[in-house]
Amino acid sequence: MSLDITTWSNGLLIAAFVFCVQFLASSHILRTKTQVRSAVAWLGLVWLAPGFGIIFYVLFGMNRIRRRARMTRIKRGLAPRTGVLTDPAGPSLLEAGTKAPTRWRAHAKLAGRVTRTPLTLGNRITPLMGGREAYDAMIEAIDNASYTVALTTYIFQADQAGRRFIGALARAHERGVKVRVLVDAVGNLYGLKPVSNLLRRRGIEVATFNPARLSWRLAFFNLRTHRKLLIVDGVTGFAGGMNIRRHHLEDENGKPRVQDTHFRLEGPVVSQMMDAFADDWAFSCGEELDENIWMPVVEPISDGVAARAIADGPDEPNDKTAMIIESALASARRRVSIVTPYFLPEEALTAALKQASLRGVQVDILIPEKNNLPLFGITSLAGVRQLIEAGCRFHLSPPPFDHSKLMVVDDAWVLFGSSNWDARSLKLNFEFNVECYDRGFAKTMSDWVKARFESASPLGLQELDGRPRLSRALGRVLWLASPYL
Repeated sequence: MSLDITTWSNGLLIAAFVFCVQFLASSHILRTKTQVRSAVAWLGLVWLAPGFGIIFYVLFGMNRIRRRARMTRIKRGLAPRTGVLTDPAGPSLLEAGTKAPTRWRAHAKLAGRVTRTPLTLGNRITPLMGGREAYDAMIEAIDNASYTVALTTYIFQADQAGRRFIGALARAHERGVKVRVLVDAVGNLYGLKPVSNLLRRRGIEVATFNPARLSWRLAFFNLRTHRKLLIVDGVTGFAGGMNIRRHHLEDENGKPRVQDTHFRLEGPVVSQMMDAFADDWAFSCGEELDENIWMPVVEPISDGVAARAIADGPDEPNDKTAMIIESALASARRRVSIVTPYFLPEEALTAALKQASLRGVQVDILIPEKNNLPLFGITSLAGVRQLIEAGCRFHLSPPPFDHSKLMVVDDAWVLFGSSNWDARSLKLNFEFNVECYDRGFAKTMSDWVKARFESASPLGLQELDGRPRLSRALGRVLWLASPYL
């Protein structure tokens, strides 16, 4: 009898403990989640599957990285990021020398307030098509470095492509150039040979971003840096969506394995790139880079592009990139062109796309015919029906897999960088994008996008309904998991 009472008492204590944890988790969800759909989904998981739900929420739903990022900025002597929106000091779009319509001036004001980053004038931006062209330009810049090289990337694989970068970084280090390399802790392990170890052997200072250890970091190990930045001497930068791996090079038959686009940047926007790297470097290893060495004053280039860096991540109080995209869609009058490898937008972006199309804007979206993540591809197609019905035009790019990330509006505004059109990219990852206001550059990218659309096949309701029934059913089931991202 006493054994039964003891067992009953222990069971009651365990139940009470679980209930308290559920209550605390629910309180945290209600205090921190800003979207009803996400909050309801997490609350349902915590209460309907107590053990699993709580563990899953601690690992994937909590964001304690914001507090550590706040302390890092304070140590750097910078103001902590807050939700207070203010106009940053700097030039306006009117000073760019173009007769910008009112809607774009209003959009630029929103972008400045959301990012708290000024618009920069006088930038030269050069698109680099494909891994061979981009890698050659990046390695040439490293070989010509005189003072500093800063590199951050999601994937840095010690393969055919990665070894070229390792060699160039080592040569720069041997010349006395200060080199810092930041690799995401997950991307560092691609190929099962951590590139960080190879770099350290060559004497290069390297850090891994947010490694998953048995410590307080484990609670947010799913928050990754997806940024791809190279800054040389503080005056030349490279940004886009291209990782460092041989997948971006040609195969043995001379054909590309993956299509992608990167960009070379010169001008004051490079200083904003360097500031983002310095922030991430201090966050990862605590070292504060000397501004006198790493951040020289960069003079504007005549007849350059007006551009602004958008460094976004879960340490930010606003979903900056998503908000800027929504504003650009609202500013569109004629055409919106979107190229993305992963398309699974949340409700707000979906609504903005539908509204643009229903206003008469031609909305063209290019996604891969065969995704490198098959389940993601199936899930993505499960949510496009409402957009097609609203008039959005989808195009399927043929192999090889297109990893490019680009948005062009009205041949006037361009967004490029590392962000995908999904919740993980726009909410959980650390991303870096650049918005540009320049008709010449926008026309160049618009022509490039047009060629991609012409080589793609259309995806309409008939093609959507013609897919295998199992794929359609599986896609809808997987689509239900999107709130947990």
